[in-house]
Amino acid sequence: MAPMNPDVSKSAQFPDRLSFPGRLPFLGINFLVGDIQTGIMPLLAVDLAYSLHWKAGQVGVALAFGNLALLLAQPFAGMLTDRLKEKRWAFFIVSTLFALGCLSLLGRPSTLRVFFAQGLIGVSTALIIPFLSAMAMGLTGKEHFPRAMGLAQGANHAGSVAGALVVGFLARHWDPPVVFLFYGVSSFCAGLLALRIPRGSIDPLVSRESRPDGAILPLQNVLKIPVLLFFLTVLLFFTANTAMLPLAGEKLANRMPEPPGEVIAWAIVVTQAVMTVVSLLTPRIVRRTGAWKVFIFCLLLLPVRGLGLSAASTQSGILEIQVLDGIATGILSVLLPMLAAEIARGSGRFNALIGFLGAMISAGGFLSQLVAGQLTEAAGTDAAFLVLSAIAGIAFLFGIAGGRKGWASSTASPLEPISPSEG
Repeated sequence: MAPMNPDVSKSAQFPDRLSFPGRLPFLGINFLVGDIQTGIMPLLAVDLAYSLHWKAGQVGVALAFGNLALLLAQPFAGMLTDRLKEKRWAFFIVSTLFALGCLSLLGRPSTLRVFFAQGLIGVSTALIIPFLSAMAMGLTGKEHFPRAMGLAQGANHAGSVAGALVVGFLARHWDPPVVFLFYGVSSFCAGLLALRIPRGSIDPLVSRESRPDGAILPLQNVLKIPVLLFFLTVLLFFTANTAMLPLAGEKLANRMPEPPGEVIAWAIVVTQAVMTVVSLLTPRIVRRTGAWKVFIFCLLLLPVRGLGLSAASTQSGILEIQVLDGIATGILSVLLPMLAAEIARGSGRFNALIGFLGAMISAGGFLSQLVAGQLTEAAGTDAAFLVLSAIAGIAFLFGIAGGRKGWASSTASPLEPISPSEG
């Protein structure tokens, strides 16, 4: 008997696309991961600058090191995820490593301990990202993957809002290092939730976008020129994007009497609250508008946001502009995995592509923190915002050019069914 197509079997087994085995633990994991991943970098930046009195350039180098560790580990993490059949215990181990990195920041850490923690957090984050995408795909199948990612990212951003509120409370009543203890506990609990997903419910073939025979294609068959151009656009976008939230937090901290940790927490709350709503709506938006047009829209919002943050002079003005970050990042958190799934269709390389895509995001984060830290120290935050806006404008132009070259047309619509003969 011919093997059953895994995507078809998943679709037939779970006709209600909102329901699948392990749904609540999976969404709980995303809730906790959103809490720990979004806030730790900007809060570490504030803690180093205001509690440990590091210079802006030193802070930028420390944050860039964490992003560098993430960058170097991410491609290998994606390929490892494709190979590993047991996702639950692997995720538990990785989330425990993240927790150890957070605990390393307690007290008044030395420079060496800060860099050790950043490296550990970066490497573990590199594995967390493809594991979550693999879980979503393996639990639901390709047909329901966009909806599953919308739900996952909605939970992720809601977790960021909840975590930021808790962090704001902790920053007001306790010393800043308590925040890192909170993140460590959250990460460990996320690992425990992974073990609550029913054993055998994550299909290893479906989770890597493989054909029923389990074949894995060579990467050169997947990483073609239009796809590389798409990756370059993502790199430029996140080079401009990553440092804007920490810089906005620093600018807010200079205009508000509250503790710096509480200030950055409120900036996160505004951004993540918008992301929560937008990510839930993204699958429907993409279905009606088209993936490429939605992607270009997100690219356009970033230079507008940078110019607005440079010109903003009040607390309310800065927080209002952060809404643009919530819209663009909320859409991309769902859209980018959807596009990666289509690029990888039938290749068995879905998580490897998530890893390479994550590497572009991390490389952008590394460059962003490094450039922004040096610019802020030399010319101030407003000048840094202007330079980041210029980079965002270049990303927008690359996105337009890439669309004309056909990178978008080299992949099918994220909602189109894939025949076994494709890929």
